[in-house]
Amino acid sequence: MTKRGPPNIFEVPQRTASAPSAPNAMAALIMQVQRAMALHQQGKLTEAADIYSAVLRSTPQQVESLHYLGVVRHQLGRHDEAVELIQKAIKLKQNDPSAHSNLGLALYALGQQQAALESYDRALALDRNFVDALINRAIALKGMGRLAEAVGCYDRLIALRPTAKWFNARGCLQAALLRYDEALASFEQAVKLQPDLLDAWSNKGGTHYLVGQHRQAVEAFERGIHLVPGSAGFRLKRLVSRIPIIQDANDDVAAIRANFASDLAAFGQWLDHNPVPNPLDVVGSCQPFYLAYHAQNNRELLAPYGQICARLMAQWAQQNGLAPLPARSIGVSKIRVGVVSAHVADHPVWTAIVRGWFQELDATRFELHVFHLGTTEDAQTALAKARATVFHSGTKTTLEWARLIVASEVDVLLYPELGMDQLTPQLAAMRLAHRQAASWGHPETTGLPTIDLYLSAEGFEEPLAQAQACYTERLVPLPNLGCYYEPDAVPVQEVNLADLGLKAGAPLLVCPGSPYKYAPEHDHVLVDIAKRVPGAQFLFFTVPGPQNLSHLLQKRLSERFQAAGLEPARHLVVMPWQTRPQFYSIMRQADVFLDTIGFSGFNTVMQAVDCALPVVTVQGEFMRGRFASAILKRMGLDELVQQGKDAYVESAVRLASDPAYTGLMKAKMTAQRAVLYRDTAPVRALEKVLQDWCEGQ
Repeated sequence: MTKRGPPNIFEVPQRTASAPSAPNAMAALIMQVQRAMALHQQGKLTEAADIYSAVLRSTPQQVESLHYLGVVRHQLGRHDEAVELIQKAIKLKQNDPSAHSNLGLALYALGQQQAALESYDRALALDRNFVDALINRAIALKGMGRLAEAVGCYDRLIALRPTAKWFNARGCLQAALLRYDEALASFEQAVKLQPDLLDAWSNKGGTHYLVGQHRQAVEAFERGIHLVPGSAGFRLKRLVSRIPIIQDANDDVAAIRANFASDLAAFGQWLDHNPVPNPLDVVGSCQPFYLAYHAQNNRELLAPYGQICARLMAQWAQQNGLAPLPARSIGVSKIRVGVVSAHVADHPVWTAIVRGWFQELDATRFELHVFHLGTTEDAQTALAKARATVFHSGTKTTLEWARLIVASEVDVLLYPELGMDQLTPQLAAMRLAHRQAASWGHPETTGLPTIDLYLSAEGFEEPLAQAQACYTERLVPLPNLGCYYEPDAVPVQEVNLADLGLKAGAPLLVCPGSPYKYAPEHDHVLVDIAKRVPGAQFLFFTVPGPQNLSHLLQKRLSERFQAAGLEPARHLVVMPWQTRPQFYSIMRQADVFLDTIGFSGFNTVMQAVDCALPVVTVQGEFMRGRFASAILKRMGLDELVQQGKDAYVESAVRLASDPAYTGLMKAKMTAQRAVLYRDTAPVRALEKVLQDWCEGQ
């Protein structure tokens, strides 16, 4: 028995545990068991179960009937009964690896992951090459987050018999472990062995895209379209993957955006004439996340994309009989606020936005119903559990989550971010509550007609009328920074900069943005600073994930420095991502924090403020380019907020060259940063928004 279907071992027993003495009776019994197994193999579970049960009434210790009736019970979702029956079979026949493996499946379905793993190990002790047990063990290890061990299971399977499906499965695990080169090699082997394996082409394309190889990604998705011309998923992935994650210096952004618009329109027209059997293969599978890193208004691009997602998910909801929303009136009961997120843990979205809701929303007026879609749990998850009225978590399908949310009858459903995982956009593209809102965890309009409000901040949106033109939702700017921010207590750890390869006494300018935040049109800013501060060291960090992205950025920057007659190795320093205490120590010793132009930092800027490290920024045109400027203005440090790149260079040069001025800025930050912390005004405003909304005002 595996998760893929009924058992595939149907050997007719030569002898039963308690066979009747008469040969004719034995033959009749064997024929009954054979017939049950045949029906079982055909998927006729109820008929097979009836025969297994009849056999057991006459012969209670008939091993195969105990075992496979347990399998049927598991397949019908009656896992407790399955465990009891298979355990009885094992007591009678302890050396059957199939029974131990099947017991593991039933235990795993009950959430008893460790016990399931032990059953698989017993099966493998009996037969170290038992394929089903190895597969099931890999699935269990993956569910337990022990991905490297799961890879080892597929290594053993491939050594036994190299199949495309096993190479593909191993590649998925390697990608999850951020071992992208190994993952691509596995996917290459998969498509070499089975050129029509669609999953492998999809995974290969997705991995190429993640590491910044968008042209190879497009080629992989086009191969998928060639194999299955009716695949909506491959068509969407192809059009999205034409947006580079890391732009080349010669990329024509206007052409990229125009191509996306025309491709999306063509895709919408294609959908009018081609059915999509399973919308979940499309929605959320590949999102235009990196449009946000173009400093332009994306509403006209994301609105049709959102319409397509909502249209497909409405079809899916109807296909799956999703119940209509129940009516719930607001009276004396509290307002139920649902929070849907894959990041209810130590994560930038939680730190900046969600934690303040849990800490400060009035518990006498609001209930927090949490739908934690992710698998990571830590101390911050424990805080959420302690503050929530109801906390839902665990591995569930999209349908299970959707039904759970509808059944919870929340009054307002909040999505702190949309775009960082596949499941959240699928849920958000449906109407699972009468009132639905998004916030700035991904600082961009969702484009979804199912999202009514967008919760932002006054500091990010000015003037409001102009800002509203960037959103399909009704924009609601909360006071100040729009959030209740609690600074973290970071342990002190001293880092010797010289040990990290940094020159002592040379100006240190920290550049902590993700690689895709650095647009080519701003590269000259670093060159201009380096020309005026000859010893300047620009410190970058390779972010956890596709390190190839950092290599692509550094290659582009190096070419710009070389073209200007500057030695890249003298100025550009790249080091691995640091722990928070190490990062804080580096910032406390640095001279300048260079905010990314066009797509500003929030959490990293707040951390720089914690370390009293002066920040240089340009106030962007859109919300995502205004985080640092809002933070600095809130502290009254407007002189660090610039309106253009020339002024940005001047500010950075002065901070890097004038220790007295830098010391003054550090002192001002230290004196004035308290205004950023524990600001309850945004939460009180949010409470009023929710109250008025639910009361129909």
